Formats: sequence, C-alpha cells, structure tokens
Amino acid sequence: MVKRIAAVISALLLIPAAALAGLQWREDTPALGILKNYTESINKLLTETGEQPINSLFSCYPAEAVMGITAEDNAEIPEGVEITVKLYYETLNSLQLRVSDPDRFPRIAAAIVRALYGEAMTQDDAINIPADRAKRAKNEPNASFEEPVDEMNGTSPRVYFAYFPNQYRDGVNWLQMTLIFPLAGEWDGTSLTVGTEQDSEYVPEDANPDYEGYQTTDDYTHFEAFATATPEPDSAAAEYDFR
Repeated sequence: MVKRIAAVISALLLIPAAALAGLQWREDTPALGILKNYTESINKLLTETGEQPINSLFSCYPAEAVMGITAEDNAEIPEGVEITVKLYYETLNSLQLRVSDPDRFPRIAAAIVRALYGEAMTQDDAINIPADRAKRAKNEPNASFEEPVDEMNGTSPRVYFAYFPNQYRDGVNWLQMTLIFPLAGEWDGTSLTVGTEQDSEYVPEDANPDYEGYQTTDDYTHFEAFATATPEPDSAAAEYDFR
C-alpha cells in the first residue's frame, strides 16, 4: 500500500510542467511542488474531455493557492471557475472547486478527482457523482443543498458537494465540490468516500438530552418564547422604570 502511494507521488513529481510554464508557481515547500504537478495531471484530463485547462494562478503561498480557468491566460480575477487549495508543508490538505456553469462542473470536478487515481478510475466513474449533483441543480435551480464537510484528513479521499443559488445576490448560481485529501501513507489508492446531507444529523457528546428541540443544524436560529414577565415583579430590577 505504502509503495503504491509513494509511486503515485513520485509520478506526479516527474510529470513535465511545460503546459504550466506561464503560471507563476512557487516551490518553497514540497507540497507546492506536488500541487504544481497535480495541476498538470488535472489539465491533461481536462483537455482530453474538451474542457479548457487551468490557466490562471491568482495567488500562491505555502499554505494556500488559488487558481482558475479563465478566457485568457494569467487573468487577475476568477471568471466562473475557481479552485482553492490548502496545503501542509509536505502534502495537500484540501481543495475546493466552485463553478457557476452546471454544464462544465461535472467535467472539471471529475478531472480533479480522477487525477488522484490515474488508471484506477475511469472517466465514467469519476463524472457520475458530480453530474448527478449538477442535474439536481439544473432541475431545481432555486433549491440549495449542502453536504457538511468533515475537514479532518482520513484514510481515503473524501468529496462533498454543495449548491448555492444566487449566493451573492448577483443572479449567479454556484456549484461546489470540496475534496479532502487522505493522510500520507494511509490511502490504498482506490477507495473514495462521498458525503451526504444526512451527515449533519448528529448531537455532540456534551449536548443536554433534556433540552427538547435541540438541533445542531439550525445555526442557532431557533426562537424561544417565555411566558414569565421580565423583569419579574418581585425582582430588584422591577424597582426601575425602563420605559
């Protein structure tokens, strides 16, 4: 297992980066070098499926890089496809893809996931899930959905999807995929975990079971009404007139 993972990482590091020569990459850390070559693998798959490759790097730092697909190379602002990658010193932590066009979203998301697997995953397998999420967004354009993200790195890659219609009140709808990379040396090279909306249904261990109606997913927006007057007539505060 460890040998397989080491071979995948070595292959990424050996991929020529000619197609990314126009991007202003930094390679201050091992993770940035891996990201550079991982992006090259993604671009190869994007090109094979008729999608434009990643061609703009908006920012690049040891802890985070932001890139995208734009009409012209090396654009300064995202144009409907934005990819944010968080990095550790020696490996990748997480990736978030945001796309405003539901027809492009499946191909881009599939390339990002498939680039991790190489020949272990087919295009049909890679595109199946993001295509389903894009279809859902197109069929119900005003209905948002979100699969809660567990940000802890585990023993296999995990993907979570979300859809935010008119998120910034500008008429633009966003499909989103979050990819959590596996811990180095822990992945078998084939498994993949997909999030679901039901993942959010849990109660913290320290929650009070006697609190009827407690919901962890209501963002603390629940409303409570109390029949007792405030302040109470016999309290010290009742001596003052707050009108």
